Amino acid sequence: MGGVARRLLLVPPTLIGITLATFLLIHVAPGDPAEVRAGAGRGVTAESIAAFRHAYELDRPLGPRYLAWLGRSLRLDFGESMVDGRPVREKLAEALPATLALALLAVLLSYLIAVPLGCALAAGDGRRWTRVGTGGLYVLYAIPVAAVAMLALGAGAPYGRGPLVLLSAASCLSLAALVRLSRYQRGALLTALRADYIRTARATGASPTRVIARHALRNALLPMVTLLGAELPALLSGSVIVEQVFGVHGLGLLGFDAVLARDYPVLLGLTTLGALVTLAGVLAADAAYGLLDPRLRRSGS
Repeated sequence: MGGVARRLLLVPPTLIGITLATFLLIHVAPGDPAEVRAGAGRGVTAESIAAFRHAYELDRPLGPRYLAWLGRSLRLDFGESMVDGRPVREKLAEALPATLALALLAVLLSYLIAVPLGCALAAGDGRRWTRVGTGGLYVLYAIPVAAVAMLALGAGAPYGRGPLVLLSAASCLSLAALVRLSRYQRGALLTALRADYIRTARATGASPTRVIARHALRNALLPMVTLLGAELPALLSGSVIVEQVFGVHGLGLLGFDAVLARDYPVLLGLTTLGALVTLAGVLAADAAYGLLDPRLRRSGS
């Protein structure tokens, strides 16, 4: 557990670094919220644009603006949206449940399929069907998520709201993670099957199925626990395209609209939330790995 404690100490500077980099990038990128607002028409005058820039502190230097934002964000006050004036915290709270449900369902689907698939590929290593299966996984991984989502819609997948929409979107979102996890599971199990204790189990007359199920699989699943901490944040960030295609009103769609409108407070709030979820996932994976692996517990004591 000492590794978890060390990572906890790194959380504050990591968050500051991520938010600072995001703050600088969105402010030096082409485009300006005031210019976007002026380009939208509606009789916007130069005076109203100046008032808009002053209200959102766009006329202040970057350093003081970031420090002011950082001080507010410590109280979970990410400011107000430049589009509709609503608190960013409220908009994030509204969009988070849909994206979280989508990502968790995608993780569940990918693990339910990837673990047995990876085990099957490892058990049949060297056979023709495993080579065909591995090639199929490469092809599946190369297909863009947007293309898969559009094909699903064309095949009759639902659009908008409802559990079936989430299931369809999560199925498309989980494909890339499924391929990655199945290959990791295959490699981990093949490594475990070459260990000395597996040779001993085979020498005692244990069947191949028993060797995998009772001896090798337990150790081969440990790396998958670590990957879980990385896959959930990756799926959260990868939901932008899927939410756009299926019309799911989550963080991905909120971020897409915020980029188009140059809504800086929303973008910074999304970045902070994504960083928190990523760091929490890494910490949870480290803690779970330490609890599941006795060697780490003994080394930490």
